[in-house]
Amino acid sequence: MSLRAFEATAPTRVDLAGGTLDIWPLYLFHPGAVTVNVAIDRRAWCRVETGAPGVRIESRDSSSRVEGRDVKEVLGSGTLALAAFILEALRIRTGVRVALHSRVPAGSGLGGSSALAVAIAAAASRAVGRPLEGEALVTLVRDAEAQAIGVPTGVQDYWAAVLGGAVSVALDPGGPRAERLPAEADAVEASLLLVDAGVTRFSGINNWEVFKKRIDGDAAVTRALDTIAGLASRVGRALESGRYQDVAGLMAEEWEARRGLADGVTTPEIDRIVETARSVGGAAKACGAGGGGVVAVWAPPGPGGRETVAEALGAAGFGLMPFRVDLRGLAVDEL
Repeated sequence: MSLRAFEATAPTRVDLAGGTLDIWPLYLFHPGAVTVNVAIDRRAWCRVETGAPGVRIESRDSSSRVEGRDVKEVLGSGTLALAAFILEALRIRTGVRVALHSRVPAGSGLGGSSALAVAIAAAASRAVGRPLEGEALVTLVRDAEAQAIGVPTGVQDYWAAVLGGAVSVALDPGGPRAERLPAEADAVEASLLLVDAGVTRFSGINNWEVFKKRIDGDAAVTRALDTIAGLASRVGRALESGRYQDVAGLMAEEWEARRGLADGVTTPEIDRIVETARSVGGAAKACGAGGGGVVAVWAPPGPGGRETVAEALGAAGFGLMPFRVDLRGLAVDEL
C-alpha cells in the first residue's frame, strides 16, 4: 500500500426532537417519524496514514494506543474498537495508522463517537482510493458502531456530521432521507444554550431499554414514541418556516414524553436544569439518550430571552458550554 495521508473532521450535534426513533426498525412502527438536530462546531478529528507496517490506532484524548500486525488483532481494543471495526468494514487489513481526537467528552450526548466514526471512515476510504459518501458512508459507520458497542444504533448523528447545519432526517421505510433545513444559524444560536449536567453515561443502555420495551409492545412506551414522532415533525416545520418561538413549547412536550421512556433517562441534575429553564420561559431536554451529559436549553427568541435564561442557569450554579452552529459538515483533506 502506497504512502498517503488524509485528515477528516466532522461536527457533533444537538438533537432537538425525535431521537431514539432513528434506530431501525423502531421508526417503521411510527409512520411519519423524523429526527431533528443541529450540528455544532465541537468537531471530531481523524488522521489516517497508509504505507506503514501493521496497524496502529491512537486516541489523543485518552492517550491510549493499540498496535497489531493486522486489524483482527486490535478488534477487541476497548475504546478504540470503533476505528478497528471501521477499518475491517473497509477491508483495510494492515498498513495503516489512525489518530483520533474529539472536542466533546465521552458520554456528553452530543454524538461524539458517531462524528468520529464518520471522520474515520471518510479519511480511511479516501486513503485507500475507495471514497465513501452520503448514504453508503452512513450505512457503513452505523454497522461498525453497532459492532463496537454491541447494541443497535440510530442514524441521526451521522447525517448531522455529514451535512452540518440544521438537519431533518425523515425515517421512511426503505431508508431514512436526510436534508438540511433552511434554519438561520444566527437565529438558532440566539435561542439555543448547552449546559453540562455533570454526569456521563453510556447512551446505548437507555436506548436498548426503550428498544426492548417497544419491540415487546409496551403500551406506555408506544404512546410516548408516537407523541415524540409527532412533536419532532412540528419542530422541523417550525425551524423550516422560521417560527423559532414555537420550539420551546414543543421541546418541553417532547421532554415530558421522553423522560418516561426508561428509568435512566433523567437525573436530579437534569431535572434542575429543566425547571430552571422553564421558570424563565425557556425549555430544556437532555441530549442523546439522557442519563447525564449535556442538556439542550431553548430560550424564547427576542430581546433579552437568551440572556435571561443564561442568568437563571448561572444563578442556579450551572455553566454554559460555548459552541457555534456548524454549517460546514464533513471535511476531508489530503496532506
